[in-house]
Amino acid sequence: MGILKKLNILYCHGLGSSINCRHATQLQAFFEKQKDVYFERFLYKNPGSYDYVWNVNEWRRDIEERIDTTNDKWILMATSGACHPALNIAKHRKEKISGLFLMCPGTGLDMNFVDTIQPGALNYLMKKGFIKYPPSKHGHPALLSIDCLKEFLNTDICNNSEQAIDITCPVLTVHGVEDNIVPVENSERLMQRIASKCKEFHRIPGVDHYFDLDDQVLTKLGRLMDVIRENELPEKIGAKL
Repeated sequence: MGILKKLNILYCHGLGSSINCRHATQLQAFFEKQKDVYFERFLYKNPGSYDYVWNVNEWRRDIEERIDTTNDKWILMATSGACHPALNIAKHRKEKISGLFLMCPGTGLDMNFVDTIQPGALNYLMKKGFIKYPPSKHGHPALLSIDCLKEFLNTDICNNSEQAIDITCPVLTVHGVEDNIVPVENSERLMQRIASKCKEFHRIPGVDHYFDLDDQVLTKLGRLMDVIRENELPEKIGAKL
């Protein structure tokens, strides 16, 4: 693919969210003055609605179609449920991915996570077959079915028998300690299994699933970018993650 002249970043929002979520806007502000970075907030073909059943692997296909429009490599930055396709792409399309930044990744879950939407939601889902996932601020709603949730769980990169997850690019994961949707321990187990020799896991104290990227997180993100620059850009000397 040759040596990159710019670092290409694709930000992928999570379920119920949108390209205007806090992480998207904060990341864009962080990168806007970095001349060697191209930053894009990615719009899925179906970001979410109550008229069409959501499917995480359709999101994956959308992301893959976007990164395949160029011969360059990409850094995937993803929040919550979008980390599911980002991780699978990093594992199976190594030649296209130069780094991962994961925020409260929605991995290692089971069907019980539905009750975090609303108490009793799982029982309702089992009876009716569908459930409505509410939008966050500026976000998109989503229609979930039993089948789409089973596919989400069955294709979760954490739900395989391999001890190590064959992802070798640099990885930074951040997760709120008080997260009541995806337990912070899920990210700890994920990072222990990822094979990359360049990885960091940061717990953010005092915050839940919905958090801002504070100065400490952005400093760690800056170090991740320096590592990727060292790997991908000519005549760049970066810091170790």
